[in-house]
Amino acid sequence: MKKTDRKSNQNQQLQVQEINNLQIEDKDIDYEISKLSKTNRHAKIKSETLNITLVSLLLSMSTAVSLINVVIPFGITGVNVGFTLKYFVIAISFQVVGLYWGMIIGLLDGLLQFIIYGMSPLFRFTSSMGLMLWVFLFWLLFYKIFNIYDKESKSYRIFYSFISGVIIMVVQPFASATMTYFRSLIELEDKNFGFVSFMNSWISLMIFDLFAIILFVSLTYRIQLIVSKVRH
Repeated sequence: MKKTDRKSNQNQQLQVQEINNLQIEDKDIDYEISKLSKTNRHAKIKSETLNITLVSLLLSMSTAVSLINVVIPFGITGVNVGFTLKYFVIAISFQVVGLYWGMIIGLLDGLLQFIIYGMSPLFRFTSSMGLMLWVFLFWLLFYKIFNIYDKESKSYRIFYSFISGVIIMVVQPFASATMTYFRSLIELEDKNFGFVSFMNSWISLMIFDLFAIILFVSLTYRIQLIVSKVRH
């Protein structure tokens, strides 16, 4: 009986010890999970703070270069060097801060231009929409569909950069010109003038965008390498 009782006590002690060990392990796991969660939260806050800082910097840069008032005449239109640089800065924003913040830069640029230069609120709003589409198209074609940044083949990057650039040069000006047409209808209520504005805006923007696209295509891969090194 004594031996049986002793064994029973030993078994009970072992069970209690195992339960205690499990409880300690559970506490350790909970602590590690809590610690990891806090670390991730801090990292996310730090990342978003960095993005906001970079957004402010890019927005300041786009505004600063837009003040450069050098116009190169091209027949029916003229290419403003300052605005070409502005469009380039906004185009690369998705590489630096991602698509979401890049499109916000496009939206905020219209608001900032309205504060600085005034003009029609509807004009500034449609300009913002055009810039948001501008960023989205670069992200969609250069990163999402063709993803030239992960390709080591130079010929692949050149070919698909050319294809992407041509698509953007047609689509984005067409969308912006369409918004110009409807804006003219709303503000002036003149269909004939609206159509003339549409054609003039489309052709002018294609010529204008061409220079910003060439600048982007020439530098985007190098910029991506720099951003990747800094991020990692």
